[in-house]
Amino acid sequence: MKKLNLIGFSLLLFSCQTNKVEIPYDKSETISIIKTNLEAQELAWNTGDLSTFMEHYWKSDSMAFMGKTGVTYGWQQTLDAYKAGYPTQKEMGTLEFEIKKLDVLSSDAAYMLGSWNIERDTLDVGGHFSLIWKKIAGHWVIVTDHTS
Repeated sequence: MKKLNLIGFSLLLFSCQTNKVEIPYDKSETISIIKTNLEAQELAWNTGDLSTFMEHYWKSDSMAFMGKTGVTYGWQQTLDAYKAGYPTQKEMGTLEFEIKKLDVLSSDAAYMLGSWNIERDTLDVGGHFSLIWKKIAGHWVIVTDHTS
């Protein structure tokens, strides 16, 4: 009898582990929202509005930005670095993003690869980026940015 109870309990545990409940989500809607967020960042940059540009980043000390000088942790620290690197609209120039790949990994996570280009009166600059987007408190935000 004990052996039968042990087998029954084992089967119950196994069935509980294999029956995960998936929360339905619309990948095309998620892609649209994330692309719209990136377009809003482009617009904010091109009008010299770094605070609005940063609205699409996770406002947390755990947000991470990796650039040529290493990793910067924190939303405010990243904003401060942008302000130091691009102190005027002239130095900010005109930003254009190009999405190379956007994978929705789950109902609350996505991964993006792309390129960026800034046209200026002086030297144009550009490079590539990878972004990890998370849906936090109902909003899609960048939690990790690696830009080179």
